[in-house]
Amino acid sequence: MYRLLIVDDEYHIREGLRLMVAESGLSVEVSDVAGDGATALRLYMERRPDIILLDINLPDMSGLDIAKTIREKDQHTPLLFLTGYESMTYIRQAVSLQAVDYLLKPVTSEDFEAALRRAEDRIAQWRRSEEEAIHRHRSLEPLYREHLLLDLLQQRRPAAEVIQEMDGLGFFAEASGPPYTVLCCELEEAPQQETAATSNTPHGSMYGSSHVFAGLAEEAAVAAGAKAHSAAVSRDRRVVLLATASCRAAEWTAQQIRQAVQERLSQGMSIGISRPVQRMEQLCEAYEQAVQAAEHRGWVGYSQIIPYESIQTAEPNSSHLLEKELLMITEIRAGNDAAVHAILQEWSGQLAGLPVNQVKMIVTQLVLFVMRIVQSDAFEGQTSIQEQDPLLELSRLRHGPEMIDYVSRYFVRVGRQVRESREKGIPRKFQRAKEWIREHLQEDGGLNRLAEYMNMSPKYLSARFKQVTGESFADYQTRVRFERARELLLDPNRKVAEVAEAVGFADTNYFSIAFKKHTGLTPTEFRKTFL
Repeated sequence: MYRLLIVDDEYHIREGLRLMVAESGLSVEVSDVAGDGATALRLYMERRPDIILLDINLPDMSGLDIAKTIREKDQHTPLLFLTGYESMTYIRQAVSLQAVDYLLKPVTSEDFEAALRRAEDRIAQWRRSEEEAIHRHRSLEPLYREHLLLDLLQQRRPAAEVIQEMDGLGFFAEASGPPYTVLCCELEEAPQQETAATSNTPHGSMYGSSHVFAGLAEEAAVAAGAKAHSAAVSRDRRVVLLATASCRAAEWTAQQIRQAVQERLSQGMSIGISRPVQRMEQLCEAYEQAVQAAEHRGWVGYSQIIPYESIQTAEPNSSHLLEKELLMITEIRAGNDAAVHAILQEWSGQLAGLPVNQVKMIVTQLVLFVMRIVQSDAFEGQTSIQEQDPLLELSRLRHGPEMIDYVSRYFVRVGRQVRESREKGIPRKFQRAKEWIREHLQEDGGLNRLAEYMNMSPKYLSARFKQVTGESFADYQTRVRFERARELLLDPNRKVAEVAEAVGFADTNYFSIAFKKHTGLTPTEFRKTFL
């Protein structure tokens, strides 16, 4: 029921109007009556009626003056005016005060009921507008929160000003304090063959929707005991702010977000993780760290979790790898398991005597370089064999021996995977040809002997070998000879002459010249450098 306040100085008019309301059948009831302006204003302030009927001529003030006072505080309550004078001046003032109706005495029940219906309609219309405004506000609030978060992270406005607005929205409740960590999430481009199937999905549906991604990040964070706030930086980049998140919780949340995006979109995601900070004013620095880490994905491989700490650890000496480490990287890229094992054995013993921080710097640097090698091979058309999150796994380790053990196993796995990746897709017949070459390096007339073994003509074999493997027979044989030579030279018990003979060189001096031409070092210089 709508509550009506009747203001008129004549008792019988007030009672007559009260009776008309009761007999109208409308959803209106007379809640209060007043015979003067002072009482009317007091009742308005105390009772806040839904509709007010005002006589213009009152003993202490005009009904128009009462209406003006009400309008200073309230623009929405429907006002009805009642008077015995049909004055255009009064009518114009009533219109300016947004009156619903202007009634002349004596008022009929029909006119009065029609005026009350218009008042009801005015209330209903205003309430609908209020509900729509509330709905619009609620729908826009997440976007406003995103803008505030980006204002803070990207320093688009003073931090103190933005933090104050965040507090006003209850952005950070008591359970959403430090430490704070920022995740920079980069959605990888879909493969060409999937573009048509996914063109309406990633950006228009899930990833393009801040609301859905926010829910996904919130769900992952809550499971880790943290609180998440996210914002869209660009079409393919989302930033997530984690509150009350330990380092392990931040890592776990990043992994869960990546997994959810993979399952929902069948697309990869790289995520950079900042160092934790204790104050909101430091979040701009954390954001820069997360972005820098994520942008290393083109360097170390896609769909990786990349802690900023890892790239920062390796950065100071990234261009000064020792020669032995460079040799190991070369052998990993060549897929030479034996050489990798031999170098790792000696290298691990040397690292074991270094301080933990130095060990972490060296091994992280090497892992970054190996990841870059694998990534560059993928760009050359090979299937990516990158393991997920070696930098993340390494960042969790705190003791030198476990770091050395982890990277040793990692390097062996990568070397094996490189070799298997290169051999994948080559017909079995030519895999046997490559095995035969490795087993007969010491023999002359290699191509003719291989052609006889393969039951092919030498000319056809030469053409097919290059077509299938991407290398000519001579180039492949030369590369394998010197790879094998490097492996054998790492055994200090073998003489150079024995190594030369084992890889098909009868003349030790000629072998030394060829080895230097191929590697830049003589066999003796090679041994002095790497043994």
